[in-house]
Amino acid sequence: MRDRLRHKLRLVIAYARLLAFFAHSAVWLTLVGIAALRRPGTFDYYPAAGVWIRGILYIFGVKLEVTGLENLESESRYVIMANHRSQLDPPSIGVALFPRVTRWVSKKELREIPILGRTLELTGQIFIDRADPASAVEELRRHREDRGVLICFFPEGHRSSTRQLLPFKKGGAAFAISSRLPVLPVAVSGSENCLPNRSLISRPGKIRVVFGKPIPTDGLTGADAGDLTERVRGEIEALLAAVEVSDSTSKPA
Repeated sequence: MRDRLRHKLRLVIAYARLLAFFAHSAVWLTLVGIAALRRPGTFDYYPAAGVWIRGILYIFGVKLEVTGLENLESESRYVIMANHRSQLDPPSIGVALFPRVTRWVSKKELREIPILGRTLELTGQIFIDRADPASAVEELRRHREDRGVLICFFPEGHRSSTRQLLPFKKGGAAFAISSRLPVLPVAVSGSENCLPNRSLISRPGKIRVVFGKPIPTDGLTGADAGDLTERVRGEIEALLAAVEVSDSTSKPA
């Protein structure tokens, strides 16, 4: 009986977090969109975006731990490539990098989500049609000269329901090579416990974001995209193994 009551209480709290998330997002996404409309082509919207993503982590009870920021040079641009286990991954990476401006490569279906889709468009996020590789490549090309932003990819293509990395797609590596930008591998661990894939039931917890060392793309050509993709995947796998082994050994027996 007591266990059943605890389970029901957890569900009530989880759904209350969801309601708080939707209310928070409706307000702050609207403010982000207004700021982007008032001064298009600038980053004036980003302080409000920072409040939005920080608020998401607060609502879901996330404690964020960030390591490896020394691997980023403050004036340099990078192509970010990260693993993807939860809907909390983008805000976690965004908060870890703030105030650096992030621009995300997303599936075009996100355009259809009320408020969110329009705000993502106004702030210059990158939508690609995964069923049309040619148009996806063309859309990415349009953003090669974006100034002062970090272009972020989830090369697995969609969220993994386990701790195992899915196969990586080559689009992020091809973009990095064509843009002559280094790739920054990023590992995100713990988000799958806070908000599992395909679930609306959340629980408070710690999310770790670990930035690896940049991988240069100097001298690479399009033919090297596959090798670069596998190298990045290996780096992220190693970062995840290190942080998750550390977690398991630090727990009391």
